[in-house]
Amino acid sequence: MSEPSTPLMRQYASIKKQHPNALLFFRLGDFYELFFDDAVLAARELQITLTSRNKEKGIAIPMCGVPYHAAEGYISKLIRRGFKVAVCEQVEDPRLATKLVRREVTRVVTPGTAADSSLNPEENNFLAAVATVGDRVGFAALDLSTGEFRATEFAGESAGRRIQEELEQLRPKEMLYGSSAPLFEKSGSVGTGDSPVRRAKPGRLV
Repeated sequence: MSEPSTPLMRQYASIKKQHPNALLFFRLGDFYELFFDDAVLAARELQITLTSRNKEKGIAIPMCGVPYHAAEGYISKLIRRGFKVAVCEQVEDPRLATKLVRREVTRVVTPGTAADSSLNPEENNFLAAVATVGDRVGFAALDLSTGEFRATEFAGESAGRRIQEELEQLRPKEMLYGSSAPLFEKSGSVGTGDSPVRRAKPGRLV
């Protein structure tokens, strides 16, 4: 994305840079709008109309949007499909704003942190983290929708296999690993197939 020419799109670009791996729901009045690649992807996944905004350097900006009062349903659909969503709100009254309305991301929703009524009530929605220290492998899993928490640790040559079996049983919706740790550096180490994987900052899970 080239440097935008309008104040609004510069504001959008600045916020998007802070959440490059999330679909940014950018509040504009009564709608959440998505732009550029986010708009193309969201329009396809949500089956909504893809339009365009004023041109930047002769190129129309892809855009799509959803009404703010119906946004939760659209967000839930994206989360169920494995996407991460950052919700950017207007954090000041537009009537009181002297220039551009101030906007900030107020929440980020991922497959493992969803805890609303859109979840399947018959399935857990685990967010899991795995750590390896020497010949020991441990993991923890939390279902935010129910408060259920599990943790265990194994040691020795079979540790990786046993953790793998635990994860296959729990089927977490999302996996976390430390930002300072290599991802699955050992052959035959843990993984959960199609579960999204993301790095956590040192000392933090999310």
